[in-house]
Formats: sequence, structure tokens, C-alpha cells
Amino acid sequence: MEKACFTNISSEIISLLNNAKSEVLVAMAWFTSAELFEALQSCISRKVHVELILLDSPTNFMYYAPDFNRLLTPHSCLRIAKQDVGIMHHKFCIIDSKLVITGSYNWTYRAETYNIENVLITDVSSIVYSYRQEFDQLASNIEISTYSPRLTWNEIQQRDDVDVREINYEIKHICKTRNLPVMNVIKASTVVQVVETKRIPYANRYIGIEVIDNNKNYFDSFIEPREQLPIKTKTHNLYFDSMNETVFPCTFICGTTNNRDSAQLIKEVNLIDLTKGISDLNLLIQFSMSLDVNGSLRIDITCPATGKKMMISDINSNYVKYE
Repeated sequence: MEKACFTNISSEIISLLNNAKSEVLVAMAWFTSAELFEALQSCISRKVHVELILLDSPTNFMYYAPDFNRLLTPHSCLRIAKQDVGIMHHKFCIIDSKLVITGSYNWTYRAETYNIENVLITDVSSIVYSYRQEFDQLASNIEISTYSPRLTWNEIQQRDDVDVREINYEIKHICKTRNLPVMNVIKASTVVQVVETKRIPYANRYIGIEVIDNNKNYFDSFIEPREQLPIKTKTHNLYFDSMNETVFPCTFICGTTNNRDSAQLIKEVNLIDLTKGISDLNLLIQFSMSLDVNGSLRIDITCPATGKKMMISDINSNYVKYE
């Protein structure tokens, strides 16, 4: 298989990532696309191993970029390529050691919506092998990161590797695509200033869980409208009869009110795997949620008795409102 793509490149890559079975390796100079990042998160949720080598650039760690800390999981890892290894300008992805996606295309909004770009998709074994060797060689020279920076505007202005024109171009195309307020880095002489539109992000929905009590369903909301973002909720404790029940359906919902009847489904999952090996009439299950300014929702579920955890993610711009 050999295929050249010049348009709708993001959709093509997401489709291939959604079919990954065992491993995804990415070497990417610049990466700001929330949609491509969520496709990697989906791989992780399917226990596909994900590794990302990312250029140490302020564009990748600014306010509008994905939070790459979400790659610090048992099924994924992050390496940040600093300039001591050279300018890591690669833009390629290897899927299941069988397929390579490579070309001029960075995983950014500017590349998708403005630039003239290309990628080549190939399963020619000799080419895949060469790219795998290059990835492994590069990875061997870069330590696995224990955290990913999240730069404030003050931190960005203090770095000497900020290309103001490039970062402002990327911010412009992110904000246009995702309907976000624009923040620009402006440099005059040797002074860097930040100009910010005076809009504040708030939660725009009730987000929580459907709870069944005495055969009645109600909405237990973790996040409520008007809460300023980003937000991480306190831990909510619920209890499950693992002695008698063989399924543990759990429904995550959102709505413009906290009325269960008008709520919309986010995701329904069976949490029975979290409780295996424990027989308890009131087994503690802990839930927490976080929501960022981009509408990226993360739900963390833990069973302290078994030590098992589950993470669910979703992204929806309707979760956020700017005022």
C-alpha cells in the first residue's frame, strides 16, 4: 500500500490511529491538534502502547496546546527532544510496525487549515523498518519525561527560542478552528508583552453521573455551569454491591440543567473489571473529573480495594463558555 494525501490529512491519520492494534510511535516537531491528541488517547484507552517524541518548543507547551502529561500512563510515554540532540524536525508516525505516515505535515491546526501540506502512507516493509530504526535511535538518546511543561505567558516570554511570528500564526489558526478567544505574544525591541482578550472560560454544562437509588434515577453532578476553568473536582465516593451483582453499568451524562430527564449521554461503561476478586456489599468506588479550557474532559475511576483504575476522556467545545 502506498497512498499520498494532500487534503483532509488529519481525518486520514485519525482513521489509521483508530485501527491501531498494538503500538503507535510518533516523532513530531510541532503538535497542537486536540483531535489528533484525542486519537492517541483513544489508542491508550484500548491498551495500545503509545510513544511520542516531541520537540522542546514553546508552541507545544503553551496554553492552547494539548496537555501532554496525559501521556504519562502505563501504556504510553513522552520524550522531549531538546536542542542538545539537534533540532528534532521529524514528522512521522509508525503504526503496529507495519505502516508509516510521513511528510511535511506537523500535527497542528495551521498545517491542517492553512498550509499546503502532504503525507505519504506506506506499508513497504523496508521503509517501515528504516523509520523504526530512526525512531529507536532517537529515543535511545532522549530520556522518558516524568512531566510535560505547561508554560505560562510569562514563561514563554522569558524563553530565547520563541519565534513570535510562528507562535502567533499557530494561535490564530487554533482559535479560528476551535472558536476560542485570541491571546497574542507581542515583541517590541527586547520586551515581550502578552495581550489577552478579557474573556474568562467557564463550564457550560452540568457534568456528572447517573445514580440509581431505590429504583429512582437522579443526576449526581460533579461539574456545574459557571465554575471557572480549568477545574479538577473533589473525589466522589459511590458504593457497589460486588457480592451479588455481575454487571456494574456506569453512565456519564451532561445537561443544561441537573435534571436527569433532559441529560445527554457522554459515555456508558461497565466497571465490573475494577471490582474483580472482591466480594463486598458496599465496595467503595471513587470518581473524579477534570475539565480544561479547550473542553477536554477527563474522568478518573478507582477501586481502592483492588487498586485498579480506569480513565475516560471526551472533548466537546460545548462544555466551555467564555464570558
